[in-house]
Amino acid sequence: MEWMEWKNPDHFSDRVMTALLDEEAKNSLMIGVLNNVKQGIYETFHQFTVEEDGELLAILQVTPPHPLHYIVVKKERSDLLPSFIIPHLLKEEVPFSEVVSERQQAERFATAWQEITSGTSKMFMSQGLYRLDSVEDIDMATGRMREATVADQAQLEAWYSAFEAESGLRSSPPEKVTKAVQTMLEREEAVFWEVDGQVVSCAKRARPTENGITVSFVYTSPSARGKGYARSLVADLSRQLLETKSFCVLYTDLTNPTSNKIYREVGYQQIMDSAWVRFAR
Repeated sequence: MEWMEWKNPDHFSDRVMTALLDEEAKNSLMIGVLNNVKQGIYETFHQFTVEEDGELLAILQVTPPHPLHYIVVKKERSDLLPSFIIPHLLKEEVPFSEVVSERQQAERFATAWQEITSGTSKMFMSQGLYRLDSVEDIDMATGRMREATVADQAQLEAWYSAFEAESGLRSSPPEKVTKAVQTMLEREEAVFWEVDGQVVSCAKRARPTENGITVSFVYTSPSARGKGYARSLVADLSRQLLETKSFCVLYTDLTNPTSNKIYREVGYQQIMDSAWVRFAR
C-alpha cells in the first residue's frame, strides 16, 4: 500500500471525487468540506489517500480542529487499513484527536489506535446519517420560515454556543463563534422559524454537493420546545432545498429519540450508521 499526501486541493479533488460521487449521499460530508477547502473557507487542511497499484483504497481529510474524516473505498481491505494509516498520521504529526467514519470503520480505526499507541478511544457520538428525497405532508406549526439577516448576528451567536454546549461539543471561543456566524450570514445559509415576530428555532443549509445538500444546526430555544417548530422549519427548509437539489441529508445523534423521530416524520430515512470517536495517548 502507498500513502499519498495532497497539497493541492484541486488535485486531491480530481483524484477522489469520482469515487466519492459513487455514494454521494453517504459521502456528502467529505465532499462538502472538500468543496469548502477549494473555496478557501478553511485556513488549515490535510488530505491523504491510500492507494495500491493505482487503485484507491481509502480517503482521509481533516480541517483542524475538526475530526479526521475517514472513508474506506475498498471495503475488502478494511481490516488492514487502520494499522497502515495511523503510523503515517503520527509520523507526520497530523493534528487530530477524533475520527468520523462509517461506524464499523471507526471502530476498526479505534481498535488499531489502541494497539499502536497504547492510548485510549471513546465513542463521543453514535450518529445516524439520514436522507430525504421528498417531504411528507405533515401538520405545520404556527409561524413561518424566514431568512436570517445581519440583524440576527447576536441571536445566532447565542444559539451557536448553546448548540455546542447541549451537543457536548467543545466550546468555541467567542471570536470563533462570531466568525462562524458571520460566514453563515455572508453565505445566506441560516434560517429561522418565527412566531408573531419572535424567532423560536433555527437551521442552516450546508455543504452542497453535485446533487444534494445538508441541513444542519437545527436548534430550538428551550422555552419554545415541544411545539413542532423545529419539525416545521426542517420541513419547509428541506422542501425549498429540493427545488434545486435531488436530496437532502442530515446527521443526528442516535441517542436523541426526539430529533430522530422529528426527522423521520418529515420524511428523512436513515442510510448509514456513523460514529464520532475521540482518542487520547
